[in-house]
Amino acid sequence: MKISVVMSTYNGQNYILEQLESLRKQSRQADEVLIFDDRSTDETVKIIKDYIAEYGLTGWYVSVNEQNKGWRRNFMEGMWSANGDIIFTCDQDDIWRQDKLATMSSLMAKHSEIKLLTSNYCEFFANGKRKVGPNENTKELKQITLKNNYLLVGQPGCTHCIRRELVELSKKYWRPEYPHDALLWRLAIFADGLYTYTDDLIDWRRHETSTFAKESKDLKTVKEKKKWIMTAKSFDDTLWRYIREDVAGETSHQEEVLTRNDKWLAEREKFYQTKNILRGIWLARFWDCYPRYRQYPAEWYLLFIKRK
Repeated sequence: MKISVVMSTYNGQNYILEQLESLRKQSRQADEVLIFDDRSTDETVKIIKDYIAEYGLTGWYVSVNEQNKGWRRNFMEGMWSANGDIIFTCDQDDIWRQDKLATMSSLMAKHSEIKLLTSNYCEFFANGKRKVGPNENTKELKQITLKNNYLLVGQPGCTHCIRRELVELSKKYWRPEYPHDALLWRLAIFADGLYTYTDDLIDWRRHETSTFAKESKDLKTVKEKKKWIMTAKSFDDTLWRYIREDVAGETSHQEEVLTRNDKWLAEREKFYQTKNILRGIWLARFWDCYPRYRQYPAEWYLLFIKRK
């Protein structure tokens, strides 16, 4: 089973060496490590090139985009260019446990039903704090089943191992506003092929300058929340097409979930447009569709207190 690692980089000079070291020291080596730099303005590319040359790393390649693509397109097009039977997505600032590739590739080889495999992670912060999530480290393989809050992506893309067939299918359904991990997670869960291994195979760096932190902060505004609702409606449309054209077998449960989410998003959009209190109370009927329960009271805060 051939393994590809796809990394997206941008101005990562402060942390990139630790990630490169963790990839080089894997007990099961990747067959190719493809690094796509989105026109960094710091020393990121030089650090990578020097590292590859220093250790004579065959199968490791770095390329600089002709123009800035943004992390969504950079990851997707990078994955589409990979040759592996399974593909790992890799951020520039994390640290992988030495047995990550070996553990996950072994599980993928043994379980053909897995389309996308995730793992636990250990969040670590500049102040030294560490926290394992999202599950206890019981070292079990578990299926993640489809629920009404399907828009929740429970584990970040840096924990994902994706079967090539799913990556190929993503070409049909990706849109520029879709994060790579959100699309692949949802394609997998709607086809009953999403699994997780409950062991923290990665140290996930959390810091205020990360893209994740910046976009999470942006979502705490009315303008960005409205944009998120439109993207979520687009995902619903995409997944309706997906279950009709590419999901084998009985799909009644998937249809029920999408129907409920269609209604929830329509009501949510109207609440933001009208700020009608009765409509907001009615929206509580769809509590189970929110990725996180606290997001329902947060709607009220944004519309009637913060108002930005």
